[in-house]
Amino acid sequence: MNTVAINLLQGRLSPVHLTSRLAGRQAAVSLVAVSVILSVDHYHAFAEAPVVKEACLYLLLPLAIVVLLFRQSPLHYGLGLGRWREGLAWTAGGVLLMLGVAWLFLRLPEFPAFYEGYFAARNPGGQFWTGTILTGLQMFSWEFLFRGFLLFALAEQFGSQAILIQTVPFALAHFGKPEWETYSSIAGGALSGWIAYRVRSFYPSWIIHWALAFGMSWLLGG
Repeated sequence: MNTVAINLLQGRLSPVHLTSRLAGRQAAVSLVAVSVILSVDHYHAFAEAPVVKEACLYLLLPLAIVVLLFRQSPLHYGLGLGRWREGLAWTAGGVLLMLGVAWLFLRLPEFPAFYEGYFAARNPGGQFWTGTILTGLQMFSWEFLFRGFLLFALAEQFGSQAILIQTVPFALAHFGKPEWETYSSIAGGALSGWIAYRVRSFYPSWIIHWALAFGMSWLLGG
C-alpha cells in the first residue's frame, strides 16, 4: 500500500486533500507533457506525413497518458458529448465566424504566401476533399491536446482559470506562422477553451478550428 493510501486510512489526509493532491499532479504532468510534445514536434520529423506525426504526438500520446498514467476515462477529457445541444449552437456560430476570419486573413499577402505551400505539403495528392479530411484529423489532434487533454487536466486544479493557462502553449505553437495568426490564436484559444469548458466537450472547438482551415484552403483553391 502506498504512502498516500496509508495516510488516508490513518486520517492524516482527508479525501478532499487527496483529490487536490492528485489534481495538482495531473496538472503538472499535463503541462510538462505538452511542453515536451511541442518541442519534439518542432525539432523532429519522424513521420513522412505531418498529419501522422501530429496524430501520434497530439492525440495518441495524451490519450496514453490519460489511460495509463492518470488511469481515467478519456471521456473526462472532452471526448464525451457534454452539453451537446448548447455545443451545436456555439459550433454553428463559430463556423460562420471562422469562414469570415479565413476571408480576412487571405486579404493579407503573407497568408496566401505561407498557406499555399503549407496545404500542398500536407496534401501531396492535391485532391481537395482528401486535403479536407487530413486537415480535419490534424485539427482533431490539435484540439484534443489543448481543449481536451490539457484543459480538463488543468480544470481539476485551477477551475475556469485553466482556460487562460491552456491558451499560452496554444499561442506558442503558432510561432512560425503568419504574425497575425499568432496574435489571433490568443483570442481564439481562449474562446475555444471557454466553449469546451462550458459544454464539457472539445468537439465544438474542433469543428470551429476545422472550419477556419477549410475556409482558407477553399478560398485559396478558388
